Amino acid sequence: MPPIETIQLTKHFERRRPPRRPWDLLRRRPTETADDLIVAVDNVSLSVEAGEVYGLLGPNGAGKTTMARMLSTLLEPTSGSARICGNDTVRDGTEVRTRIGVMFAGERGVFWRLTGRENLQMFGRLVFMDGNAIRRRTDELMERLGLADRTDELVESYSTGMKQRLNLARTLMHDPPVLLLDEPTAALDPAAARATRGFVNELRQEGKAILLTTHNMHEADEVCDRVGIIDRGRLIAEDRPADLINRAGVEPRLELMLRGNTSAARSAIGEAALWWGAVESDGAVQVAVRAPAGWRSAEAITRRVSAAGAEIVQSRLREATLEDAYIELTGSRLEGPFAPV
Repeated sequence: MPPIETIQLTKHFERRRPPRRPWDLLRRRPTETADDLIVAVDNVSLSVEAGEVYGLLGPNGAGKTTMARMLSTLLEPTSGSARICGNDTVRDGTEVRTRIGVMFAGERGVFWRLTGRENLQMFGRLVFMDGNAIRRRTDELMERLGLADRTDELVESYSTGMKQRLNLARTLMHDPPVLLLDEPTAALDPAAARATRGFVNELRQEGKAILLTTHNMHEADEVCDRVGIIDRGRLIAEDRPADLINRAGVEPRLELMLRGNTSAARSAIGEAALWWGAVESDGAVQVAVRAPAGWRSAEAITRRVSAAGAEIVQSRLREATLEDAYIELTGSRLEGPFAPV
């Protein structure tokens, strides 16, 4: 049995509308309709094995955090079920909570007016660890996460990255087999985000089952063994990142910035174009072009464009990425060339 499993998990929230007049509060409420409900999670079934990082990938509001809250017993599902190490999250809440470590996005998972040590001691007591185990585990985690020299300082003096690392230490205090990490690198600088991803890889090697929610495509591609794409509460695809790219049928693309005879360039590129940008004030225009054979396609395209009389100001060949697969599968509009990647 997988350590994390959901079966047709669904969560509805009531759409709250303010009363038009004070006396409307005294009236009997009408029968609830579909328009009165927000479907945050819709019939999601997934599983995560020990030693696996499963990335739940989607934009803000897609249902990722709601999934994590149901798995951590903070929310009860409207229908369906979720199990942690075989324990139902509704019927066996106490058993579930002893087997999970939960880290939600933001800096409020720890108490700023306490020291790092005092935070871990308090959370250790909340999961019924004895004093010796708390001291040993605190020293071990603070050393491992690079906070040993700040253990006895107030958390309010920590940087954002240090608070996030302490939050992760709190999550790991009782050494749970299951980790629910909600946007673990949100608001971190690149160096701190890279360190956090490296630590997640270490935890995978220790055999933890990890559900990681993110909207960071690079993070999902780098860290996750499998990825589930969630869109408007529905799990629309799941697979290994490389296999998702293949399933989506996305190809490498050549991104060009052109000047000069751009109308002739349009004819030369033809149906291979994925996206044309608006003409800029200096007459330049951006275009993304399919390049199925990689650099060989790119060479052929640039020869055709140059022969048509257009000037190539800038060019970039991009291999197909998880972001491209996500855009293809969700139907979102392709970003313009030279957008940040």
